[in-house]
Amino acid sequence: MTASRIEITGVRGGLTDPKATLAEFQAFVRSRGGWGQLLDAGHVAGRDHILSAADHARRAIERGLAASGTFELELLLYVSGERQISKAIEAAGVRAGRPFVAVIENGRDSREVLERFGWQPDASLIETSPAKLRALGFSKAEIEASGERSSDLVLEKVARVDLVK
Repeated sequence: MTASRIEITGVRGGLTDPKATLAEFQAFVRSRGGWGQLLDAGHVAGRDHILSAADHARRAIERGLAASGTFELELLLYVSGERQISKAIEAAGVRAGRPFVAVIENGRDSREVLERFGWQPDASLIETSPAKLRALGFSKAEIEASGERSSDLVLEKVARVDLVK
């Protein structure tokens, strides 16, 4: 599960049935030897956010400290900054009718996945913005004080998940 094998793709179109699509997506990616997760695009603040969450999730599993039964759910916990699965799903889970981000381990599958589900990639959905940082729970003052390093706030939030275990 190294970062070089993780592909992160923003998808503009929304889903009508996120739960069913997530299950189908994950089964499809697993059938090709990888894993995948769908996240609300409004709660993804840059590629480093996802890669850091994936690294923390991997370490938690390796150390026997995971709070969930799968890598995909552990990733969701770290992306959201939550320790409870229900709160993580509420915070960063894919939602009906909203843009989302597909995270796929085993990059060779990403094009095949996009074609299989008829999804159109949109890289702009992955970028950090003040609105996303606010959605992730940061105050306007925190965002302004961090200036050009505001994306580091998200990395700190991911790391804090380990502290509240």
